[in-house]
Amino acid sequence: MIDTLKNRRVPVLLFLGVFLFSGLSPVGTSFDSRWTVYIAMSLWNHGDTNLDEYEPQIRESDYYAVGCVDAQGVDHPHKACAGHWYNGYPIGGPVLTAPLIVAAVEIMRGLHPLWVHVPAVMTLARNPDAQRVLGGFIDADYDRAHALIEMEVASLLLAAAAVVIYFTALLYLPSKKALLLALLFALATPAYSVAGRAIWQHTPSMLLLAITIYLFTRAEQRPALAAWAGLPVALSYTVRPTDALFVVIFTAYVAVRHRAYLLKYLLAATPVAIAFLAYNFSIYHFPLSPYYRTELDGFLPQHWPKLGEALAGNLISPSRGLLVYTPVFVFAIWSMIRRSWKNPLAPWLTALAALHWLAISAYIASWWAGMCYGPRFFTDLTPVFVFFLIPYLERWDASSRTLRIAFVTCALIGFAMHVRSGWSIAVHKWNVDPVSVDRHPERNWDWSDPPFLR
Repeated sequence: MIDTLKNRRVPVLLFLGVFLFSGLSPVGTSFDSRWTVYIAMSLWNHGDTNLDEYEPQIRESDYYAVGCVDAQGVDHPHKACAGHWYNGYPIGGPVLTAPLIVAAVEIMRGLHPLWVHVPAVMTLARNPDAQRVLGGFIDADYDRAHALIEMEVASLLLAAAAVVIYFTALLYLPSKKALLLALLFALATPAYSVAGRAIWQHTPSMLLLAITIYLFTRAEQRPALAAWAGLPVALSYTVRPTDALFVVIFTAYVAVRHRAYLLKYLLAATPVAIAFLAYNFSIYHFPLSPYYRTELDGFLPQHWPKLGEALAGNLISPSRGLLVYTPVFVFAIWSMIRRSWKNPLAPWLTALAALHWLAISAYIASWWAGMCYGPRFFTDLTPVFVFFLIPYLERWDASSRTLRIAFVTCALIGFAMHVRSGWSIAVHKWNVDPVSVDRHPERNWDWSDPPFLR
């Protein structure tokens, strides 16, 4: 009985701890996700995903990440057209998080009458530094509080992903080590510095990948679970275009490893695929939105030198290098090379990581992922790298003292790097100070002024 209660208590405390640490961090990053809360409220209030009712906010944001789609499905980048305003980014994330966003807004509205009886809160609401975001929460104004709402919902998804990581690791490790691995994932990787700061595309993508890996890992004992993986795999593509790699890799894995369940796997994915295609046809008169038709110019021979720079930059640049910000993943990559993780899925995940690295680097127009902190484009794959650390924890007691010190040191460096994203505005201002990194991408290689030292 005591063991049962303990086993239940650990994931609950893990969830609450991660949520509170991330959700109470003072810095959110509602950049590309700017319209997520508005789409959710449009769905709730009007049953559609257009942003027509928010035209004043669209103008105030200088038409960032929106397009006006006309009756023929043409997306006009102009500031006016005879059509409807739509967010330019994938619809999957806003739709999947809409119930949580609506719940957060309703909670905010329910708390509003209580704040007038708490003088300290009302004083805080009048503070000019807090007025824009926290004041919006206290006043139950989701327009002003959208960044805070996003951060809280993103923190919930981060906490949920940490619990999934814990339960997956528990299949290989004792509870304490599984807990440590989950905490490393949640606090010392891009899972915290990117996915926990706002509802980026990476936030639900990362959770869906963690769920998929858990289902496939459990399917070794309960093969029928492989069929259910079709649902998160299909949903992942509605969230982010590069998750097409999830679809290809995992569908091939089911065809090879769980062939008897391939049809059911495809059936689980079919409703999502139909809804996604129908939505796109209804708006764009095409199976995919314009965002999904971005060209990866890095694959063209004339751009291979730039592709080489991007491949290196995504690993070792001072602005976006995965191994600079999360050095413990050096151990994960070595684990991939050595095939140390004894999971039938492991070689497929290694292939996924390699192809993902190639795909994000082929986007040479902005391989540094625009305005962000750290290795944003690798955020989706964070669960993969974390799971490849399992062999080190399995053999921890038998490992040399030097290896253990190196592992812990790298993990602590990662924590120090990533935690700054939630506690320092300065690291985000690096993107535009002294000049925009998008206009001067050479700054990505400037070791004299890396973001993490701001």
